[in-house]
Amino acid sequence: MSTSEFINKKNDTKSVTSVVVIKNKKRFKKQLNQTYKDSLRHRNAMYKEFEIGNGIHCPYIVEYISINEDENGLYILMEHINGMNIAEKMAMEPEYFSNHRHTEKMLRQLLTALKALHEHNIAYLDLKPENVMLTQISNDVRLVDLGGCFTDYNDYTAERTQSFVAPELSNDELEKVDARTDIYGIGKLLQYIEEKSGIPLPKHLSLIKERCLNEDKKKRFETTDEIEQILRRRNRTIMGATTGIALLVLIGIGWWMFVGTKYHKLLMLNLNTDAKIEGIHYKIISETDKTCMVIGQTDSSNLYLQEQPNIDGQKYTTIEIANSAFYDCSEVTSVFLPQSLRRIGEHAFYNCSNMASATIPNGITTIERKSFKGSGVTYLKLPSTLKTIGHAAFARCRRLKQVVVPEGTETLGLDAFANCDNLVSIQLPSTLKTISRGVFWMCFELQEITIPAGVTTIGEYVFFDCYNLRHIYNYAPEPQSLSAIIRRGQLQYVTVHVPAASVEKYRNAHHWKDMIIVGDL
Repeated sequence: MSTSEFINKKNDTKSVTSVVVIKNKKRFKKQLNQTYKDSLRHRNAMYKEFEIGNGIHCPYIVEYISINEDENGLYILMEHINGMNIAEKMAMEPEYFSNHRHTEKMLRQLLTALKALHEHNIAYLDLKPENVMLTQISNDVRLVDLGGCFTDYNDYTAERTQSFVAPELSNDELEKVDARTDIYGIGKLLQYIEEKSGIPLPKHLSLIKERCLNEDKKKRFETTDEIEQILRRRNRTIMGATTGIALLVLIGIGWWMFVGTKYHKLLMLNLNTDAKIEGIHYKIISETDKTCMVIGQTDSSNLYLQEQPNIDGQKYTTIEIANSAFYDCSEVTSVFLPQSLRRIGEHAFYNCSNMASATIPNGITTIERKSFKGSGVTYLKLPSTLKTIGHAAFARCRRLKQVVVPEGTETLGLDAFANCDNLVSIQLPSTLKTISRGVFWMCFELQEITIPAGVTTIGEYVFFDCYNLRHIYNYAPEPQSLSAIIRRGQLQYVTVHVPAASVEKYRNAHHWKDMIIVGDL
């Protein structure tokens, strides 16, 4: 698959963006053009862009790392991700958005990115195909170029593209900017995809598009949550909920200044809590079955989740950790999980960067998507009941060094262990059947791996950027059908050990034949 860099190299009148390597890691470097290096306006714009990007932590917005200055002037360092923007995607893979599930996935992730900005009282303004990137591995959204955002403390560098601009901005009336201005851009983006693909949007997306594009912004959606509500087909309206919260908590203070603060998070937690025990919040799932779930914590670094908490004088069994229950709780250092657990929700321990270990109890069959992504785990004990490790479940666990996947596991989902920089050893079970796309992408320290005989499917990019990988022990008697699992420049350094009776099959199989094949198993 041919792709462009995540942010295309460009030279315009303001800045130059290029790829640099710092401490063996690629970064994007955005630096003011020499003409503008001493311009106070453009320097302020760079500081504003970094302050916004560095203050927003969302998986669908490009990560801003640092702002520095050298002999060539002020520059920003950002994460490096391969991918294409939507305009390039439409040109390179015109069939991609003919699948409306891809369009809806893009829309959901984009709504999450915009919501993160809106909760910090920031309007994006310049929503267009060139500013919405799709990553190479997972086609996940990355919203880029925050330099043109509108904020209440810095509005004079706000930018927009005329063909995608909302009507209220046609006369530069920035005092009229609010969340609905970006919602108009969502409609324009859906309109662009529909026109370029030549395939009408399904009814629910078409209705969303038409309402977003209403020239009277009072008739558009008020918030991104309202659009998300339609996608989930819920009956209740988000405006009723947000208005109720705002009236209860913020009298005379703007709603947008409140959402996203620790007080808002605490309020939402308390409103949904049936019991708080030793800093852990529990919510009843079923009165009939006497079951409950954990929905969060309050200032607790050592999490002890009770198997049978006492709620209003009765015992309930803890069977679930809710989605995002401990999302971005960097203060968490340890966790005890009860044996009664049956589900750990999506993003449950996302970015718990100081949580060093986790023992996942038996009874869990699926580790949900991104449930431990970005956590600080160095040790994992996975349950014998495990069947599936979900999408990016342990991605970016940069302290993780060794993993034993238990017998019984059949599937490693997309990007399951991607970007685990220090992973040196992983033991896969004989029951494994599927290694999905990008599972070990950017595992820089991985030197060898054994693929069990039962593995029939290996997805694209599985070992991309595994620069130290030298040996693959593949016990499958028939070579798996591959697209590209290793970058072409690395193929000559990888020795694939296969069953002696299968050596010629591998030497004639696509992609396998480009590696060194040895029949010594």
